[in-house]
Amino acid sequence: MFVNAIESISGAIRPMHVIRRRFGDNAVLPDIATLFFVNEYGYALTSKRTATMLTAANAVEQQYKTFLAKRSALAHDESFRFAEKRLESDMKLTKDSIVEIRFSFLGCTNGNSRVQCIPHPKYDLALLHFLPENGYAYHGHVTFAVNPPKQGQSVCRLGFSIPEFKNFRYDPEQDQIAFTEIGKSNSALFALDGIVTRFISDGERAFAIETTNAGTVGMNGAPLFDTDGHVLGVQSGLGIMMLGADVKLDMPNREPFTDHGAMHLAVNTHLDVIKDFLKAQNVTYYEA
Repeated sequence: MFVNAIESISGAIRPMHVIRRRFGDNAVLPDIATLFFVNEYGYALTSKRTATMLTAANAVEQQYKTFLAKRSALAHDESFRFAEKRLESDMKLTKDSIVEIRFSFLGCTNGNSRVQCIPHPKYDLALLHFLPENGYAYHGHVTFAVNPPKQGQSVCRLGFSIPEFKNFRYDPEQDQIAFTEIGKSNSALFALDGIVTRFISDGERAFAIETTNAGTVGMNGAPLFDTDGHVLGVQSGLGIMMLGADVKLDMPNREPFTDHGAMHLAVNTHLDVIKDFLKAQNVTYYEA
């Protein structure tokens, strides 16, 4: 049903590879998200929670550098360990604190590129603008549907489900994490179909489209589209609808809880919200 649609839209969809490191830990934590291009001028859409990682990276790294500078200034005597612990507490650094974030945008541009990020002021949507040194590497752009979908309509999402890439390492000499030229560097596109279950409003407008088949967090930022490949929304998150029967779930790293029977759903930023945002930013987009 969606074979032709996927072929027509896939050239505009790209992964954002992310690596992180926690405070006091040299393990590299991979993550992935999805973005897609809306025109030939390097403008792409993703979810705001995805784009927030971009804007947070500099602040996170600067905090860690400040900590290292202050720690190096401490007296290296019998009081050092106590003073170090107090410094960690003052700067709110714990074993769960992220101290480094790195990004890699695959197949977006040729060579280095600056990326501007414009988050939506209210809804889970963000606009990225790639400013490359040597042109763009993506193929084509998406086309938006003229009208929003209807309840019960068949829809599909195409994005990146899990971080399959392995091209990263921790450099102990530099005390940094980094992407490398060695190891698997690509991730496979993942398609997931379903139907529109309902529309979600906030009193001001219908801002989201709910669909069946929740997918994965890595698909945040993925386009929601119809059988013609016309975009209807952007995946912004996952949801759970409680249904009734008591089922005890004991998940790793979480306290056991009662799940009253759950339907797993996806939430997608509404087509009308997307178009209004692009118009407000004077960004060219295409409809069919």
